[in-house]
Amino acid sequence: MKLMKKHGQLITLALIASASVIFGMVLAGGLNLTLPGRAAEAAGADDRPLHAAATAQLAAAQGTAGTLPASFADIAERVNPAVVSITSTETVKPKERGKGQPFHGDPFEFFFGPGGPERRRFKEQQPEEPRFEQSGGSGFLISDDGSILTNNHVVEDATKIKVNLTGDRHDYMAEVIGTDPSTDLALIRIKIDKKLPYLRLGDSEAMRVGDWVMAVGNPLQYEHTVTVGVVSAKGRVLPGLSRDFSLDNFIQTDAAINFGNSGGPLVNLAGDVIGVNTAISSVGQGIGFAVPINVAKEIMGQLKAKGKVSRGYLGISLAEISPDLQEAWGLKDDKGALVQSVVAGLPGDEAGIKKGDVIVAVDGRTIGSRNEVVRLISAKDPGSTVKLTVLRNGKEVAVTAKLADRAQYVGKTGEEPESEGGAPEEPNEKRLGISVDDLTPAVLQELELPRDTNGVVVSRVSRVSEAYDKNIGEGDVITEVNRVPVKSVADYRREIRKVKEGGLVVLYVVSPSSRTGGDSISRYVTLRLQGQGD
Repeated sequence: MKLMKKHGQLITLALIASASVIFGMVLAGGLNLTLPGRAAEAAGADDRPLHAAATAQLAAAQGTAGTLPASFADIAERVNPAVVSITSTETVKPKERGKGQPFHGDPFEFFFGPGGPERRRFKEQQPEEPRFEQSGGSGFLISDDGSILTNNHVVEDATKIKVNLTGDRHDYMAEVIGTDPSTDLALIRIKIDKKLPYLRLGDSEAMRVGDWVMAVGNPLQYEHTVTVGVVSAKGRVLPGLSRDFSLDNFIQTDAAINFGNSGGPLVNLAGDVIGVNTAISSVGQGIGFAVPINVAKEIMGQLKAKGKVSRGYLGISLAEISPDLQEAWGLKDDKGALVQSVVAGLPGDEAGIKKGDVIVAVDGRTIGSRNEVVRLISAKDPGSTVKLTVLRNGKEVAVTAKLADRAQYVGKTGEEPESEGGAPEEPNEKRLGISVDDLTPAVLQELELPRDTNGVVVSRVSRVSEAYDKNIGEGDVITEVNRVPVKSVADYRREIRKVKEGGLVVLYVVSPSSRTGGDSISRYVTLRLQGQGD
C-alpha cells in the first residue's frame, strides 16, 4: 500500500532571527546599516543597573505599573542601551546545503520551510566550496559583566558571534556560556573592561492579559526598533513543536515583532523584562510570541554552571482532559492529565504507570492540566524521585518514580509516508470520516513499526471530518476502539457498529515515526458519531 501525505497547518509560525539578505540589505562584518538614535548616544552615560536609574523617572511618567504613561519614550530610552545586536557566522559544508533544515533538526524547523527568510544563503561562485552563512538577531544584557540573554536559534551552530553595543562602533566577540534548545534560550558573554547597563528580569507570572508591553530589537536590521502592544494571551502552546521541546506557555503579544527581533526583550511599563521575543505568525499580523522570563530565570543557574540544562523525564506522553475524555473515563472534572503512552524500560514504566491512567497530583500538588505536569517533572533533577497520584479505573493509586535525564531521549528524523486507497467503508466508518486497512507485515515494514504491532492502518481521512481536525492521518495505526484492542478491520468495524448516533468513539492512535518525522506518538482521540453516512 502506498501511503499519502497529509497537508494543511492551521497556523504557520516563523522564527525571527534576521536573514543574511533581506530587501537588499546584506550583513557585512561590523558594518552598521542604521545610525544610532538618541538612546544610543546616551549609552554609557550611566552604568548603574537600569532598574535603579530609571525608577524615579518612570514613576513620574506612569504613576503605577498598570497605568498608561503619557509617552513610552522614557521607558525606551532606559531600555535601549542594554539591547544588543548579534551577528552569527556559521561554516557550512557542501553536503549541508539545500537541506531545508537551517537549524539542523531542532523543534523549530516547523516554523519555516526550505528557503525561508530565516537564513537565506549568500550566493557563492563555487557552489561546492565550504562557505560562511550569517544571520542576525537581538539580545539584552542581564548583568554589568557582559552577560547577554538571547534565543538559542540566533547563535546555534555559530563558529563566530559578534555583538554590537548601543552607541559603540566596536564589534565584540562573544562566547557561548550555555544553550537550551528546549526553551530556545542561550546565554552568551562578551569580554569588556567597563561595567555595562543591564535590564532587570521581571515576573512574567504577574503579567495579566491586557497589560502594556514594549518589544525592543533589530527587526530587518533596523537597530533598536521599539514597538508597543499588550499581552494578548498567556500559556500559548505553539503547534508543530516536537516532543523534545519543553516550553508550552508562550506569551502572545500584538507588539510588532519581525525578523531580527529574536532574542530581544519584551518589557513591562517598569522596564523589566517579562519575555524573550522568539516567534511570529507568518500568516497574520499582530501575533508574536515570547518565552516567559520566569522560564529563563529557572534555568539560568544551570546555563552558567554547566552550559546546559538537565531535566527530569518519566518517558510518558500526556493529553489534556477534554470534555469527551472526561465523559469516556467517567471523571468528575477535567483536572489532571491523561497518560497516552508509556515507553518501555523508562521511569514511568518501571514505576507502574499505565496507559489510560489520569495523573491528578505531583508530589502532593493537585494538577490542573497536562502542561502543569510537564513543567513540574521537567523542573526536577534527573535521578530525583517524584510521587504521583493517578486515577486508574476510578480509584486513586500512588506511584513513585525515579526520574531519568530528558536530554538522553531526543527525537529522530524521518520521512512522512504517503497513502492511497483503503477498504470500502461501512456507514459508521463514513460518519467518522476514516477508512482503514488490515495491518500487514509489508505495511508494518513500510511504517517502520515493530512486527508484533496489532491494529488497523488508516488509509484515508475525510478533510471535512472531526478526525482530520484532530490530526488523524493516513499511515496512523488504530490499536483500540473504546479501549478494546483491535487486530483487524473486522474487529474495528465490530466495535464501531456498537456506537449509537451521537455516541463517543475513543480511538487509541499510533502515529509512526515515518509519519511524524520524529519519535512515534501514541495518543487517545475522541470522536463523535454524528450525522448520516453518505
